[in-house]
Amino acid sequence: MAVVFGSLLADLALVVAIVFLVLYLYCSHAFKYWERRGVCYAPPTMFFGNMGRFILQLDSLGNFLHHLYEQHKGQPAVGIFASTRPVLVALDLDLVRAVLVKDAHAFLDRSFSPPKEAEPLLARSLFVLKGKKWRHMRIKLTPTFTSGKLKKMFHLVNKCGKELLSCIDQEISKAGGSVSVKDTVARYSTDVIASCAFGVDANALADPNCEFRVTMRKMFEPNAIQKLANIIAFMAPWLRKIISLSSVDDSINKFVRGTFWNVVDFRRKNSVVRKDFVDILMQIKDDGEVHTEDAKDFDEIKQDSKYMDMDYIKAEKSDIKLEDDDIVAQAFIFIIAGFETSSSVISFTLLELALNPSIQDRLREEIQSVLNKYNSEVTYDSISEMTYLDMVISEAMRKYPTVPVLERKCQLNYKIQNTNIVIEKGTGVMIPVLGIHYDPLIYPQPHTFDPERFSPEKKKERSHFSHLPFGEGPRICIGMRFGMIQVKTALVHILTAYQVRPCAQTPELPLEMKPFGVLTPKKEIILDFRKIKYHSP
Repeated sequence: MAVVFGSLLADLALVVAIVFLVLYLYCSHAFKYWERRGVCYAPPTMFFGNMGRFILQLDSLGNFLHHLYEQHKGQPAVGIFASTRPVLVALDLDLVRAVLVKDAHAFLDRSFSPPKEAEPLLARSLFVLKGKKWRHMRIKLTPTFTSGKLKKMFHLVNKCGKELLSCIDQEISKAGGSVSVKDTVARYSTDVIASCAFGVDANALADPNCEFRVTMRKMFEPNAIQKLANIIAFMAPWLRKIISLSSVDDSINKFVRGTFWNVVDFRRKNSVVRKDFVDILMQIKDDGEVHTEDAKDFDEIKQDSKYMDMDYIKAEKSDIKLEDDDIVAQAFIFIIAGFETSSSVISFTLLELALNPSIQDRLREEIQSVLNKYNSEVTYDSISEMTYLDMVISEAMRKYPTVPVLERKCQLNYKIQNTNIVIEKGTGVMIPVLGIHYDPLIYPQPHTFDPERFSPEKKKERSHFSHLPFGEGPRICIGMRFGMIQVKTALVHILTAYQVRPCAQTPELPLEMKPFGVLTPKKEIILDFRKIKYHSP
């Protein structure tokens, strides 16, 4: 018996050794990919490539690519490996421009491709869709976020902005002036998203444990299985088709579907029109397009569609059949894209304003000056006039880009201009947004918060592709205008009512960030809020 058992162990050890030898030889060959093509590359680690620290959540991908950018600046690009999959990191801004805009037809898709069986809503969302279905959906949704549509929706956002002040007052009374900023503005974002994307009053500002807020927390606080699904999707997309792990809890999909269709049924039965995102998606579902009559809207639609192959869309339109989940998926991605990003931008901006009181005072002066022209009312037009507010938010998004890495997939063999480098079809391409935003040759003293960088004169001195908080080109964030309205409304209401200062619990700069997902601080941002009196004329 002992002899048989010993023989089995020996056979097992031999099999394991052979497997490891095969993997070692495979990795050794795969890791010569960039060397064979004469491209400089970061030395990989066996099996993990360059993503070991990212997989172990010891470092973020954005931070890794930031360091890579600094180490290889001057090169057009540098090669890395996601496991054994080659990925090219674009460093030169001319190459960034080519990938995002000039030759965007060669880089339209993302590598991220979750199977519909595992991700029934995420896989149908505009963020993930590919090819002609993405083009078709993008054209359908482009009229959704024009100024005219947002202006009609603004009263919903502004209502949440007013309620945010009541929530802050309650937090101040409980904590003697200090407020957990990220949690508080996350409740504001919850109410905005619930109101505009689903047409419901979530009341998260009044009740932090309401169903909508609990569901949103679950969405952005993935468990171990969901984190593993995200890592597999990034490291080995092909494996997602074999291992059907979901990065989104199925209860979230059920909640989104149920909430959306309940609202639709109620509106149809009661002839309710709210001029929000639900109404717009209902138009797409019923009529196949979004109706618009505003001349300015038409100009914006034309501008937003300037990179799109409209003839191709029209030729292929008849082949596209939208199912119910195709519609719900867009409301689903509205949550993902609009919740965490907006609340993070508001939090980072308030932190920097607290640490830079002179900038805060100047911004408050502008806010009060503009509001005086509008009878102290926060309106779509009034916040659109606040140019220094734009500059402050732009600088906050430079220092803290919520999406610190942009990613595309090369769709044909592409030769980089003025080099011998050919990006093979199917190769992933990444753009290190964080590295670009902290390049001292582009932004002197990059760790200093300086809104003057975004004055009209300064902006003209830089490449348009040196500031990429929303991406650029055909895949630029479609909800960019809505996100900015959400951020501006919160900041205007807060700075009109409060002076924001650091306190003993305020985290020191530079902030430590979570290693996964959008750029989010590890520690809660706690600031001191003091009531001020609005100075009307």
